[in-house]
Amino acid sequence: MSAREPWAEGDLLVHLSYEATRTVGGMGVVLEHLLSEPEYRRAFPRTLLVSPTVRPCGLGSYAPEESLARDLEAHGEVFYSGLRRDNPERWARVFQPVEARHDVSFIYGRRDAPGGPVEVLLVDLTDVLRGYRVRMGTLPGFLARLHTLLGVDLPFDCRGPRPAAWRGLSRVWRQRFGTRLGAAPWVNRLFRKAVRHGLMDAPALDHDAMLAIVLAEPVFDALERLRPKDGAGTVILAQEHLSLPLAYKALLDGRRWCRTVYYAGEVRTPRVLVEYGEGGQGASDARFYNIQRLGLEQGRTLDQVYPVGTWPNFQILRNGHLCDRVGAVSASVADELRFLDARYALQPVTVVPHGHRPVDTGWDAKEASRAKVLAHARKAWGRDFRLLLTHIARDEVCKGLWRDVDVCEHLAPRLPPERKPALLVMVTEWNEAEPSDNLRGLKARVDAFNAKDTGLHIALVNQPTWPEGLDFTRDDLHRATDVSLGQSLYESYGLAQLEALGCGAICVISGVSGARRALKAVCERQGLSEAAHPNLVVSDPVADARAAALADSVEGWKALPASVLREEELRTAERVAEEVVRRLPRDAHEGRLLLATGWALSERLRWELLIREQLLPLLRFPKEAAEEASDWSAAHG
Repeated sequence: MSAREPWAEGDLLVHLSYEATRTVGGMGVVLEHLLSEPEYRRAFPRTLLVSPTVRPCGLGSYAPEESLARDLEAHGEVFYSGLRRDNPERWARVFQPVEARHDVSFIYGRRDAPGGPVEVLLVDLTDVLRGYRVRMGTLPGFLARLHTLLGVDLPFDCRGPRPAAWRGLSRVWRQRFGTRLGAAPWVNRLFRKAVRHGLMDAPALDHDAMLAIVLAEPVFDALERLRPKDGAGTVILAQEHLSLPLAYKALLDGRRWCRTVYYAGEVRTPRVLVEYGEGGQGASDARFYNIQRLGLEQGRTLDQVYPVGTWPNFQILRNGHLCDRVGAVSASVADELRFLDARYALQPVTVVPHGHRPVDTGWDAKEASRAKVLAHARKAWGRDFRLLLTHIARDEVCKGLWRDVDVCEHLAPRLPPERKPALLVMVTEWNEAEPSDNLRGLKARVDAFNAKDTGLHIALVNQPTWPEGLDFTRDDLHRATDVSLGQSLYESYGLAQLEALGCGAICVISGVSGARRALKAVCERQGLSEAAHPNLVVSDPVADARAAALADSVEGWKALPASVLREEELRTAERVAEEVVRRLPRDAHEGRLLLATGWALSERLRWELLIREQLLPLLRFPKEAAEEASDWSAAHG
């Protein structure tokens, strides 16, 4: 790579996530569409994607077999690696002083992406962060400045640097095996065993938040050496609490050349409260969002209702309003920010919804895909199915996968005979050796439901174990789908819930989905109410619990027994099943109508206009605007 190469010149956008080398979740999807937009490439000729090489995987250890460094080596180009012995002198001069200062290793290179190559910077922290202890000499000073200047209060267990013997052995280990000593498999195995036997302490903490703070300084120092030197600008795009500390570091030390945008993709503190509740209450969107509604009406904030003041993710997220610009992927996320901290209400939070990729579908293509998928289903599950339901989601509590089984309990006896046997394909991903508690509970319910032989079968599919050489694609699965389920308890937007919409499916969306308000607005522009749109069914336990008047105050909602909320959740499932049956097409003519109405709604949610007209103006703004925003933040901080 030479300085004369065009992709190495011009404005730079920096994005820190876990997806620098490949798309994993919603953030990666957003980046893919952004990178493929020619106007974005003109605005930001350079894009730098940053990730830690590995993330903690429990008991304070790492899973180095998942190293993104190997991913970049296999699917991109590596220009510099602090994990190997020989590097070009020009890149050694850039990175080695920063590595020595923070005791980390960088891997820098590029990979192909939609629209052209992007730069990739990976950071190996495995010698610095272990369990809840941090061994980075510069961190105490950074934490003190965050607290004094920005109000971010994060008590960490900061230790001195690793002993000289460890550092020396780690250098030898890197030269021999290409990993830092802290990432060595045998070190991680020993650490996990020591924790299990009580010899070492590794409490369950927010490791994402810890990683975020530890990443901020070395990434910023490397970025200062990689930034444009031709007068072009740099924008740090933060989407969650993993990337906000880097933005805070830029606010402290990079005002001269760097601008910051907080475009909230989710708000972790509310999500955790939705998934786990307080004091073992369990998962409930109805409890949390009814409390949030009342809290906002009464001018109360999250930490006045819940004891979250010491949570690292709360401390990080509450100060995102200090960034030069603030946006959110949905109006619901904007509400969560305002509940998180009242200062978010003092300036505009620009809502820029995620876009949607309609799956191009005609009736003949839909029928062809349906034949492929149902032929596979016959081989795999032994029946000629007449109705196909699908749900593709990660194995996370917030996805509410058990709600699919709730709906099936009520749907099976209501399905007309000509729609049976029916099949629900639930596609997720889990570790077969160590499945999560969430997955084990779901599997037990699926097995119990299938044992009843109701004429509706649920197939729980572990995506990595699906047979190789499938003769249908993900798009085929969407085209074949009659009913798409997506009843998340927390969903900042909900792209996956809408993938089958343009294929004529009936889409069951979550009432708390960030996409709901966008869909509602499009329906109204088409002259339809949300409830009347033939392709949409809203599963809304939050509104149903409020309508049932289960409580009338913040304290009342907090005190509600989980059993009461669960009973209302089951009543919601019954209403959803009834609506699905009512909307099922009775013949091919009604099926074609569903395809037409679904496509008409789906194509109005495309990425292209959203990126050009809303997202790019949020990201790109002149230097004087950044200075004005800085003055405003200083006045209101």
